Amino acid sequence: MNFDEAVTELIDRCPGADGAAVFDPDGIPVVVAPKEGKLESLSAEFASIVKSLEQAGREFEHGPLQQLSVFAENTVVILTSIAAGYFLMLVMDRRGLVGKARLLSRLTSERLYTEFV
Repeated sequence: MNFDEAVTELIDRCPGADGAAVFDPDGIPVVVAPKEGKLESLSAEFASIVKSLEQAGREFEHGPLQQLSVFAENTVVILTSIAAGYFLMLVMDRRGLVGKARLLSRLTSERLYTEFV
């Protein structure tokens, strides 16, 4: 599977999606769509948050982080675990269909999983 195709398809299928990226454990993007934008720096910021949450999950025996949704005034960011510390990030307008976006993010991460193991 082509990462670019999967990310582009996710954006196309989610009403209100502004962009998406796959990033590694250090926050370095593997793929970003659209190419122009601020998703590269956003992925770096979220990578540090993900590391903290994963550490807390181990300490409290909650298990690995699977999905995280962050709601800001105008934007929703959905992070979905793929494998081995890689995450799929979907950024969307607050008026978008967040439930559908969460489901499609999970399905896309499952499709991408085979590329990481």
